[in-house]
Amino acid sequence: MNEIMRNLFELQALEFDTTVKPETEERITHLRAKIPKPILSHYDRLGDKGKKGVALLRNQTCTGCHMRVPLGVVMELKRGEDVRLCDNCQRYLYLPAEAAAARDEAAKKIAAKSGHKQAALSGAES
Repeated sequence: MNEIMRNLFELQALEFDTTVKPETEERITHLRAKIPKPILSHYDRLGDKGKKGVALLRNQTCTGCHMRVPLGVVMELKRGEDVRLCDNCQRYLYLPAEAAAARDEAAKKIAAKSGHKQAALSGAES
């Protein structure tokens, strides 16, 4: 599912670009062929209304409507097993792989720091 979302996000970037070149049109056609019809039709419906169909997810917040997204949705996106819509604006939520990796690294650092504190506290109690 991550590949579908990457393709959809790239498609959006190409379609909202003001300068359309012949090779861009070919790339758009190629990307549209790789995206499942139901996802593409929802994306197109949003585009017909003048909205972008994909929003990045940053700090558990949809960048399309700036509303907070439930943690369960974020975890599903990190697993990459399904596509998810924002409950508020109905855009597809895209969690870039580098953002997920950075978030995992930050969580490991926090866990390591709290582990050191735990060890220090348990050592002081002994």
